[in-house]
Amino acid sequence: MMESMYIMIYRQLKRFIRAKSRVVGMILNNILWLVFFGLGWAYTLRGPIASALFRGLDYLAFLLPGIFTTSIFQASFMGGISVIWDKQFGFLKEVLVAPTPRSLTILGRAIGDALVSVVNGLIMLSLGFMLTSHLNPLALPIILVIGLMVALGFTSMGIAIASTMRSPEGFQLIVGLLTLPTTLLSGAMFPLSNAPYWMQLAALVLPLTYAVDLIRFHLVGISFLSSVYWWLTPEIELLLLVIISVILIFIAIEMFKRTTIE
Repeated sequence: MMESMYIMIYRQLKRFIRAKSRVVGMILNNILWLVFFGLGWAYTLRGPIASALFRGLDYLAFLLPGIFTTSIFQASFMGGISVIWDKQFGFLKEVLVAPTPRSLTILGRAIGDALVSVVNGLIMLSLGFMLTSHLNPLALPIILVIGLMVALGFTSMGIAIASTMRSPEGFQLIVGLLTLPTTLLSGAMFPLSNAPYWMQLAALVLPLTYAVDLIRFHLVGISFLSSVYWWLTPEIELLLLVIISVILIFIAIEMFKRTTIE
């Protein structure tokens, strides 16, 4: 039975590797984002006021952990669109009638897409290590584990949504509506401690907020959330991420079990 899960992991990874344009586009997108956005704002936000705002960090060191996390989030969420494509091209019908548990099939798919998303984030982070010396390279193993957990959760969320849809355009619209506010509210771009109070409360509802702060804590040694909420320690943030990811995986499995092809 477990073989079906491994096959789906292998399929998703092989699809990514074979799509040369996707690999090249991912690398170029990360480079352009860091050069034009990261360096642009890093040179703009300088001086004693900016240093106090970012607690002694330069803006690039503050930004990179957030960009690493949000790039994983956006890539993993978009992974759900492949479910709709498989519906249109007939592959999903073969998966649904196969004599294997659907739960293992969709779990393998989620793991495969999550690994691709982590690779996307790792490309971004490797470029970041070249641009700033404030990142801790020894934290790489733990943040990759956290990144994989984030990717699994949001890939599962994308799969759950895509399982109920037939239109790739409709799915992309939903992704756009959800990813933009989630990314901006996560604290990846600016410290939430300086945001309006209602925005701080909205950010606490989003699991990406905890992921960004947790990865920033391991990479630069500073937790911006715990300075505002004393009870939000890195351990609590990790626990929340694990719980939310498990819930999202369970929801994706249940939604996929109910999927039908008309």
